[in-house]
Amino acid sequence: MRNLLTFNYWFDLSPSSFIYVAQVIFVAFLLLLFVAGIFFMIYKRKKGQYKVLSEKLYEFSFVNLFIGFLLFFFDNQGVRFFSARFWFLVWIAIMIYWLINILKKFGKIIIKREERKKQEQFKKYLP
Repeated sequence: MRNLLTFNYWFDLSPSSFIYVAQVIFVAFLLLLFVAGIFFMIYKRKKGQYKVLSEKLYEFSFVNLFIGFLLFFFDNQGVRFFSARFWFLVWIAIMIYWLINILKKFGKIIIKREERKKQEQFKKYLP
């Protein structure tokens, strides 16, 4: 556990493979991305105000599943540069940035829905 906080652990260009427990957790995360991608693929076909959001989450799930699979493959095969741990940090940072943008879009959808409700309430009393 101490190694996680060292510079050499994250920027070693020829690291050892993940331990078994870390591999199981990583594969479980990839399976979660796969299931989420299938769910959003089905949900994006439905019409509604959340269609754009479900399309973005579908893209997020499958793109990150592909990148995660590549990182897992490189780690298992011992490819020197591409199995370096800093790629996981880069991947996690990109995922967080992407999720923040998706959540901003979700906030805009909620604001538009509230405005639409207010307009419907206002128009209800107009002749």
